[in-house]
Amino acid sequence: MSKFALKTTLPGYLREEQGRIEGIARDYGLDFFPTVFEMLSYDQMNEIAAYGGFPTRYPHWRFGMEYEQLSKSYEYGLSKIYELVINNNPSFAYLLEGNSLTEQRLVMAHVYGHVDFFKNNFSFRATDLDAHGNLSDPMRRAEPFNPQRKWVDKMANHGQRVRRHMDRIGVSKVEEFIDFCLSIENLIDPWRPFTPQRPRDS
Repeated sequence: MSKFALKTTLPGYLREEQGRIEGIARDYGLDFFPTVFEMLSYDQMNEIAAYGGFPTRYPHWRFGMEYEQLSKSYEYGLSKIYELVINNNPSFAYLLEGNSLTEQRLVMAHVYGHVDFFKNNFSFRATDLDAHGNLSDPMRRAEPFNPQRKWVDKMANHGQRVRRHMDRIGVSKVEEFIDFCLSIENLIDPWRPFTPQRPRDS
């Protein structure tokens, strides 16, 4: 559960709408993870968006920079985040406080489409975890299909690990190492898990 839980539960009228919309989505054949909706202020929404859509991450200056950019963009009327959805099982979806009822209904329906896609699209199998929290083989799909995706927990655990390293060897050294890692982030091939492995020549 996110750190905003209990403070951000949906009001009763939106819980009723959620049940109705979920039923309609299932009637149309969508197959999605259980979905937990929470309501956030625009500050909270920008904070989670700055963290890449997760409520808890490791400490790093980049997230503050992202938050400032998102906040200014919203305040100047240049952008608005209507919702965030996490590829998790159960899935977490954040609605923006202040949206009209019509917007909230549309966003909820949109979220169920996202979560169906997360669960069933081949490309997202690369985000499945095994019982030990490691990535599982995306080429295999067990039936019935109910993958373990605990990315909220995994991100929180990563954050705790980084904080422990910072306590042990210092913030500057760890932050510098993270800077180096992030500088090559765009060189990672997202299709690598789906590429058949060629046998190596001996």
